[in-house]
Amino acid sequence: MNLLKNPSHLEGFFVIIIKTKEGENLEQEKRSRAGLVVWLYTTKYINKLKRYGLVHFVSKNMNYAIIYVDREQAETMASTISKQHFVRKVEKSYRCDMPDTFDGVLDEVRALSKEDEEDSLIKSIFN
Repeated sequence: MNLLKNPSHLEGFFVIIIKTKEGENLEQEKRSRAGLVVWLYTTKYINKLKRYGLVHFVSKNMNYAIIYVDREQAETMASTISKQHFVRKVEKSYRCDMPDTFDGVLDEVRALSKEDEEDSLIKSIFN
């Protein structure tokens, strides 16, 4: 309920989700947000992290949380989050930068396997 009253930190996310429903590319969503890994002393204060961005995952065993924030504000958010008393360390997550489509990877693997077969055949002939 609090998020609906003051969604200033999620403003960019809502605009992007509306645009993707109209048929725009999903690449905009990935480019507009950045992930932060927040290492905590205790998970007791997770609700305070919701002020800074979208809390995606919380590990109570390893005491860390993954938060998504706007890419433009990622550096400032990281510095403000790291100043909190319950935060041990803030790191940038590279999950958003990794490709999630594997177009053409199977063809590359097949080409590499053919090359390996040819190399092994040549080695077996000469050895």
